[in-house]
Amino acid sequence: MSISHSNLNHSNRMRGAASYKASIQPGWLTLPYFGSFLLALELLALIALPTWRGLTIAWVLLGVSLPVAAWLTLRVIILRKVLTSPFYPPPSLTNPHWEIFRFKGWGNSTLTGRHLRAEAETKDKPKGLVLYLHGYGSSLSFNESRIEHLVELGLDVVGMDMRGHGHCDLRQDWTLLKVVADAEALLESVVERYEESVEKVWIYGHSVGGFIGMRLASHPSGWWAERLQGLMLESPATSFPMVIESKNNPLLRPLRGWFRQILRREFERIHPDLKIRYANSQVPHFGMPKVEMLVLQAEHDSHLGTAHYDLLMQHVDENLCTSYLLKGHEHTSTKDSSIRRRTLEQWLQPYLDPFLDPTLESNPGASS
Repeated sequence: MSISHSNLNHSNRMRGAASYKASIQPGWLTLPYFGSFLLALELLALIALPTWRGLTIAWVLLGVSLPVAAWLTLRVIILRKVLTSPFYPPPSLTNPHWEIFRFKGWGNSTLTGRHLRAEAETKDKPKGLVLYLHGYGSSLSFNESRIEHLVELGLDVVGMDMRGHGHCDLRQDWTLLKVVADAEALLESVVERYEESVEKVWIYGHSVGGFIGMRLASHPSGWWAERLQGLMLESPATSFPMVIESKNNPLLRPLRGWFRQILRREFERIHPDLKIRYANSQVPHFGMPKVEMLVLQAEHDSHLGTAHYDLLMQHVDENLCTSYLLKGHEHTSTKDSSIRRRTLEQWLQPYLDPFLDPTLESNPGASS
């Protein structure tokens, strides 16, 4: 696989979907860390100084400090569970035609883009470009079979391991808006790899990748804004609060107010130009695209359930959205199904004909 550095900086390009300003304040130089230091000193004094333990003021201070200690403990939990991405060792990509290039994402971080051309597989000129966005805790390699299916249909695909996922580090201070900015930069970089202009662009998002895709498609910018044909969502997440609160330990629910307050403070620390808050980081506020949209929802979604799908259906434009509940299809990206492939092919047929069989009509197992 060849590696190129076709793009290093697109900071002057038009953008609009994310927050771009990086905090100049180090994560350790904050009031919570200072408070933790003082609490540690207080505990050391109680342990090491008998005279201090004999003073009433020492125990009064301890009583006052307990709520602070609880708040700081909850903050540590949030930093580790919400603002640090999970790590699952990914398999290697197997297709030998992947092209690798470097680009600069949010905060000037160097990331790796991966580009799979239809011409390498079909020997024909590509019908367009798909930005593929994998889900939370996943990686591009876990989704390779889905990507290869798109390539077989005559589409080029560009993607990346999200920051903090797969072969990409950057796990600390992980936010959706950082990934959105990375995806914008990825699109600005990949276009430089074409000698001829790319006329059609689609976004395919799986799970949380679908949520990110909705944000991008509803706030398009740069060269691809006028060329975006549609959005393909597979079992998408549609509410960040719903994702977070469903994973919370029930014992922490009485602390929900603190939880949201800590998240707000941390997001504002990470993104000084924060455009969207925790409470409204869900559809329709997070973004509702005004392009053609296909929703492929696993009928029995063991990961997200159908609450996210139900929320999305409340706000979609019925003239733009085609949705299906897929029987027997699973949420996980490690497994695929023929029903997903057939349904996707039918939706893409008007765009990609004559690559697809025009006789495709019925699709048992998919209910709209």
